[in-house]
Amino acid sequence: MKTLGIGVIGLHNHYHAYPMAHYLQQGIDGACLVAVADERKNYAEEFARRYGAGASYKEYEALLERSDIDIVVITSFTSAHAEHCIAAARAGKHILLDKPIATTMEDAERIVEAAHRHGVKLMMAYLLRFLPAYQRAKKLIQEGVIGKPTSAFYSIRIPVDFIRDAPDVQDQGWYIDPAKGGGGGFLDHGAHFADALRWFFDSNATSVYGKIGNLTYKNLPVEDYGICTASFAGGQIGTIESSWHAAEWYGPLTSPDRCTISGTEGEIELHYQKSPQMEVASRIAPYTGRTYYDWVGDERSDICYKRIVEHMVKCVQEDLQPDVTGEDGKAALGLILAAYRSAREGREILLETQK
Repeated sequence: MKTLGIGVIGLHNHYHAYPMAHYLQQGIDGACLVAVADERKNYAEEFARRYGAGASYKEYEALLERSDIDIVVITSFTSAHAEHCIAAARAGKHILLDKPIATTMEDAERIVEAAHRHGVKLMMAYLLRFLPAYQRAKKLIQEGVIGKPTSAFYSIRIPVDFIRDAPDVQDQGWYIDPAKGGGGGFLDHGAHFADALRWFFDSNATSVYGKIGNLTYKNLPVEDYGICTASFAGGQIGTIESSWHAAEWYGPLTSPDRCTISGTEGEIELHYQKSPQMEVASRIAPYTGRTYYDWVGDERSDICYKRIVEHMVKCVQEDLQPDVTGEDGKAALGLILAAYRSAREGREILLETQK
């Protein structure tokens, strides 16, 4: 099969752009990194040197003009997603898009419509779906190990100083700019968890009640904390908590996030990094009592970036529908934005179900 050329637009969410490039440099079958574009020319040039891209650009339009680029990875700041995705779709490039899909539902609609109109694939880079622990949890749920899923709680706590505008700076930059990020500590990671709960429940949210605020960093122009509880079409209830106001203990073995999925016959608890990464308690054999799972090396966390790129490449090569579509991106954003609206209006917000 043809080797697909990959270009990267925007290095603003460097937490995702750099690991994907790392695996491309190591070698992903059927793909190679061709070029990168970022309006901060020094970052584009350094990125190209580090990961072996043949070209770097200050203007993303120059990257899109290249005939040897088939897929663009868009990791620009969130409010730029619509501009970059629509331009990529018009250029006939398939799109692997960072989370959240956009800062507004209007922009999310524009992105999905552009991909459809120009016949390109649009995949959301929701990394949780590609983690070995989470994939195993999804399989166990499908097998009925915890019975019918009834509720879930997802929480992340990281210090605001962990959030940085670029790898070599200390300030939060665009992440705390409401115009560029659309929100703060709640939107930043909450979109991941909204998608994860939809995936685990195989259902969309029907209503949301949320509380958003600045609990520790009062002078931040965006929130450092948010929590919401959502009802789902399948009868489940899910809670999402996301904050930037943890103490300075963040580290690989002090997992910043956890997810508990409860069902009629048991529960699954997941950690992104902390051991054990998954704990299963069930009344159903052979999982009676408690069973513990752990992964080592890249399989603990970083392998998700490789698997995301591999899946996108396969979808383009074999003309398949991505597992995580633009519609999934819209649904996750809709849930989180409804929580913001709920916090502003002090009431439960009803959602139109899409599934």
